[in-house]
Amino acid sequence: MELMEKRTPTRGGPKLVTRESELPALTLEQLDALRRFAAFETRLVDLRRSLGDLFECDLASEHRTVETHFRVPEPGIVITRKHIAGALEQKRRGTITERDLVHWATILLMNDAYVLAPGDEDMIADWLNDISLNLDAT
Repeated sequence: MELMEKRTPTRGGPKLVTRESELPALTLEQLDALRRFAAFETRLVDLRRSLGDLFECDLASEHRTVETHFRVPEPGIVITRKHIAGALEQKRRGTITERDLVHWATILLMNDAYVLAPGDEDMIADWLNDISLNLDAT
C-alpha cells in the first residue's frame, strides 16, 4: 500500500510528486552516516558528502529547509535523550560551536530518517525545537 509521497523540485518549475516507493533506498553506508551525524560523530559537510543528491539543506536563510530524496528507512533512526545530552556536552567542552548545534537540531527535526524515542517524543521535540529556534546560529 502506497502511503507516502514526496515533492521533488524541478528546475524553474513546480514540485513534482514522487511516490516514496520510487525513491532510492539508502545504502548501509548512508544509514551509518545518518546515525553518526545524530550522535555528533561526524559533521554536516560529511553527511552531505555521504548522501549526495539525496539530501539538500539550506540552513543559512531565514526559512531553513531540509529536503530528502530517499525512501524513509524502516525503522527510522531513533533520537533519544542520550543524543541531546551528548551534543550539549560537546558544546560545553567546546568541541562544537553553537552554530553546529543549531544545524544538528534542525536537521534531526526536519529529516524524515529520524524519529523521536517513543515515550520521550514531547521532551525530545521540545529540546530540539528550543535548540533549533532559540540559539544564535550566526
